[in-house]
Amino acid sequence: MELKTDLSDPTHMFQELYSQLNLLSDGIPSKQVQMVLSRLKDLGPEHLEKLLAFLFLKIEENEENEVIFCWLIEVLEDLVKSDLPSMIPSVMIDLQHALWPCLPNPSYKVKEAMAKLILSLGEGGYLCTDSAIVLIRFLIDECVKPLDDSTSDVTKINDEKKKLKNLCLEILTDCVHNPCMAKLMWPMLLEYIAPDQYASMSLILSFVLYLAEKLQHEEQDALDINYSECVLGTIIMPTGNRRTPTPQFLLLQLMVLSYSNNVSKNIRRSALQILSILHHQINKHLGKGWVLKIETLLNYLEGDGISCCQKFWEEKILLFLDYTLQCITKQKWIFHFLEDVISQLRLGQGSSSEKSFLYQSWGIAQKLVDYKSSEDHLWTCLESINCKEKEECEGFAHGVGIWASGHLHEALDNLERMGMLIEKLHYGKMLYYLEVPTCKEMTWLLFLSYQKVLLLVPKEQLLPIVEIEIVEKIVNCFNTSCPDVQIRREFIQSLLIAGEIMAQGKRFFFKTHLRRAATNHLLQILAAESKEDPDTSFCSDIMTALSYLGELYPPLNEEEIDLILSSCLKCVFSMPSTNDSLKGKSPVKTPMKSLSQKTIEALDNVIMTILESQPTPEITLRIFKHLSKWLGSEKPVLRMGAMRLSQLLFSFYYTSEEVRILPCLGFFAGALVPRCFDQLPSIRHWASNTITSVLQGTQNNLISGVTEKEGNKPLTDDIEVEASNLMPVDIAKLIFNYLPLRELLTFLYTASDCIVDRVTCPQSIVSVLRMVVEFNGARVKDEIPGLLTILVEMLHSLKDELVRKELIATIQQLTKLAPKIVVPCLLKNPLPYDKDIRELWRLFGNDACLAILVLPVLLRCNMGQKKETKLRLKSQDPILPFAKETQALWEVTAALEFKETLEGLEDKLFITYFLSLPQLSRVQASESETQSPNEIASYSSMEAGFKNFLELQGFHSAVVQMENTEVWKFLRNAQLVHIGVIHLCRSLVQFPEILNHNVLHSLLPFLKSVEHEYRMVCTALFSELLGCQEMGELEKNSMNAALKLEIERTKDINPIIEFLAVRALGNALIGLPKETPKRKKIIFKVLTEALCQACDPKVIEETLIVLGKFIPFLKTLKGHTVLRLVLQIRALLRDEITTIRLAAVTLYGHLLSFVNKKPVFVDQVEKSLGSLLILLKDNDPQVVKSSRIVLRDCSSFLRSEPLRALLENLQPEEEINFPQFYGKVYSLLMNECSENEDETLVSKAASAAEIRCFMEQQKMKISTTGSTKEFLHL
Repeated sequence: MELKTDLSDPTHMFQELYSQLNLLSDGIPSKQVQMVLSRLKDLGPEHLEKLLAFLFLKIEENEENEVIFCWLIEVLEDLVKSDLPSMIPSVMIDLQHALWPCLPNPSYKVKEAMAKLILSLGEGGYLCTDSAIVLIRFLIDECVKPLDDSTSDVTKINDEKKKLKNLCLEILTDCVHNPCMAKLMWPMLLEYIAPDQYASMSLILSFVLYLAEKLQHEEQDALDINYSECVLGTIIMPTGNRRTPTPQFLLLQLMVLSYSNNVSKNIRRSALQILSILHHQINKHLGKGWVLKIETLLNYLEGDGISCCQKFWEEKILLFLDYTLQCITKQKWIFHFLEDVISQLRLGQGSSSEKSFLYQSWGIAQKLVDYKSSEDHLWTCLESINCKEKEECEGFAHGVGIWASGHLHEALDNLERMGMLIEKLHYGKMLYYLEVPTCKEMTWLLFLSYQKVLLLVPKEQLLPIVEIEIVEKIVNCFNTSCPDVQIRREFIQSLLIAGEIMAQGKRFFFKTHLRRAATNHLLQILAAESKEDPDTSFCSDIMTALSYLGELYPPLNEEEIDLILSSCLKCVFSMPSTNDSLKGKSPVKTPMKSLSQKTIEALDNVIMTILESQPTPEITLRIFKHLSKWLGSEKPVLRMGAMRLSQLLFSFYYTSEEVRILPCLGFFAGALVPRCFDQLPSIRHWASNTITSVLQGTQNNLISGVTEKEGNKPLTDDIEVEASNLMPVDIAKLIFNYLPLRELLTFLYTASDCIVDRVTCPQSIVSVLRMVVEFNGARVKDEIPGLLTILVEMLHSLKDELVRKELIATIQQLTKLAPKIVVPCLLKNPLPYDKDIRELWRLFGNDACLAILVLPVLLRCNMGQKKETKLRLKSQDPILPFAKETQALWEVTAALEFKETLEGLEDKLFITYFLSLPQLSRVQASESETQSPNEIASYSSMEAGFKNFLELQGFHSAVVQMENTEVWKFLRNAQLVHIGVIHLCRSLVQFPEILNHNVLHSLLPFLKSVEHEYRMVCTALFSELLGCQEMGELEKNSMNAALKLEIERTKDINPIIEFLAVRALGNALIGLPKETPKRKKIIFKVLTEALCQACDPKVIEETLIVLGKFIPFLKTLKGHTVLRLVLQIRALLRDEITTIRLAAVTLYGHLLSFVNKKPVFVDQVEKSLGSLLILLKDNDPQVVKSSRIVLRDCSSFLRSEPLRALLENLQPEEEINFPQFYGKVYSLLMNECSENEDETLVSKAASAAEIRCFMEQQKMKISTTGSTKEFLHL
């Protein structure tokens, strides 16, 4: 198809050509398209402006059609390349302005086409005017855009981005190197120096540096920048709002790049070089000195240390910034710099390192500017800070510290406002106008800021205000803070720095309550930190802070000292450590510094600070008391640490100006002596030197004490030999010579408490104690009770046999010195009675001299005591011996070997022994069935002691008889003690030498004792003695007195004693003289009363038996007495106990000889007839036999002749048909009742009813008449 080229109006021709192209818009341009393009080019020179207008109109119409849009741009590119004569500057400027709306198109193909068009414009020299700025900004914007690192599916798009960026970079590079465009590019590239564009920052800086170096050699004002537009406002351009940076902002941006740790070394170098070139453009006051500073930084940057010395580099940059602002004397310039910093912070852009620099720059500017700080600046900083980034927080705090170094009070006022803000946050108040960090984060920031203030402000400015303006604010802020580990640690650091400043200035702490509050907070934190890992713990810093606070005046009081010391020691010696176990290691080779050198040194500071502030003996004692708790630790590391601190304590004390004798030397010596025999040679060496110096009151031995080297390595061989040659006798002499006697008991107490088998040598320590007691001799007499308590406790706690022998020898030595003090003390010892004490008493018994001293004390009597001649029964009841005294007596007596030791004590010993017999059964009854070895040993010692006593007296036959009668078996049974005592008395009655007048005289009062054990044994003894005629003749008065007392005992509340008293009255029939019938009647009357009142079956039985023995010796009995006995016996004939029935029948038979035929007695016999007849069928043969005899005797009293004849014919051995016999007796009784209705009717009917009831129980056949009268009688 041919084109019509002869049209007069070119617009129609353009439209016709475009319409032809539109049909092929989706395909590749054909030859026809090429021909159309060629035709348009031909028309260009004649109608260029109309052609451009037409093209831009179509561009606007096809903005969304990427292909048409790109083709139209290409047409423009070809027109530019054709270099038509009609392309005058005005046309090109209009062309560039028309391209501005096309630049924001998001299509990468469109942008690529635009870039090619700009390239053509540049090659044609059309970008040298101001209208090209927008096009160049387009190139720069595309170059600085970062590439997408994500591996998405749109790989094609990423490739297009990269292609476009490379193209724009190539074009931009050409523009920069184009001499004609240098002035145009120079101020514009400065706008892109922004730290947030790291991807292209190296490119931008290289372009800026190239242009700067190029322009500085041209005209003098070539590098000058016109800021008029910047001052008037921002130029609005299609690619965004930008403006040429001010000198302050340019300085800030280049300094941020130099400081940032996120950029390369080349970027830092380029930023510094640009600053060096532009020093006059930034400020005219920056001259050669400032440039030399930059050259110094560049030289350092060229070195190899930048990678490992980032902190040093940052300090250099900050110092350089400070120097820069100091060189600029104009306050307004600095104020604008401060405003730029705040503006940059408001954007919240940049890395943590850059923001940290901005905060510090803010502080430097605040320090140098004379204008009053705006409160908004502080809030801007707080709102922009990210507290999760430690670097930002430290930068803010450092900026505040720098600010305070120039305007202290102004900075503190702002920190106080910050504290008030924290308080509001703590109490939950909403801050609608601020977006600040949380209360915890703000508190952390505040503590960091105070730390920087304390570090950066000159000390002479801080000292007058540090307590009120800083320390008080820190403590108050901590009071309202949350219990966070990070806050606690910053609080520690704050107090540590403040305390150091105040201590160096020797300040007086006016507010003591403030120091107390700070100390309490530190101690609470210390308790929590001691549980943490020692490598990360802040315990050493806490103790150092405490030591600084302790240096201030007024001095700490005793309560505060105790609290600080106990907390610090507990922290150091209880801290978990990987070195506190010695498994697989030699304890000698373990270094003392395995604790924590830093922690130990901090503890040293605390102790030395307290002692330095109050170098008194009382404070020294107080400190050592805390250390002594750790001297006996089972861990070698802790003992060595405590010993080292103790040695340093005394060394410091004895080097003070006023040295006085230490109080409580006994405590010091007692705590140090066990360490002289420690398992570790180093501790032995230190302890021996220390105790010598303490007791002698000098520091001579402390000079050769612990050294720093010895603390880190084991002792040398020479020191080990010196420590091993230290003998117990040397220490004992040292204590004897220098320790006051009043301190001896304290020394022994302390030394005994510090004995630990696993860490010390107990034998050597006990040897020292024994020799100290031996050297002092009688001087320790007043201290014996306390000494014995210590020795006995040690005897129980220490198991080594050699050590126990030393202890026993010491106790024996004290016993020889004062037995009347030692023995009661041993008896009253609160420890249980066991093998150790028994062994001690036996040793006393083995030693004749000790036995002579010990026995009188145990018996509570004096040697050579006179015997009593008059009998005094109303003497005071003696005190019951307690178990320990009795057991001790048993042990000593069992161990006696010589008779001479008993001279003058035989009677007292027997009496005490005899009265203590019931204690054996009483102890056994109170315990469970399972007996402990100690109890079994106590029983055996009692038996062995009494046997040994009798053997020493020559009474072997009594011992044999006691064995045969099993006396001790009965004595161990609480229910059979009285039987054992009876057998024992029977064995001893044949020996008047034992039961002599003095013994009987002493035992008689115990018959009236309030203690039933005493009454029981004495009643049993005299019960046997009253039956001995020989004893009755020898001790007539005593026996008469005993009989009277035994009569009283028949009414005793104890049934066993009552039983023994009745038995005694029965035995008295044999022992009493025959010419005393009156006394026998009295006894019979007493027995009758006893029978009527007795309730215990054994007492009733014994009374019946004794009465049966007594009646044959009586010639007459009064009728009422017989009647009373018959009535009592009749009730006992049917008793359940066989022996009681037998005794009752026997006694009944004896009473019949005193009964006459009076009706009253006949009536009683007839009433008893039923019970007697029933006894004929008793299970016991003796009861049956006695009953037959009694029935025959009773027959004479019966009125019925048939019944009398029946009973008279009853033979002792005759067999009886009981149903027939009882039936006949029943019939006879009933016949008597029916025939003779007299006064005996009741008695006969009662007996008949009793027989009938028995027969029914035995299921015997009863023959009855069945009359109404019979049943009426029954």
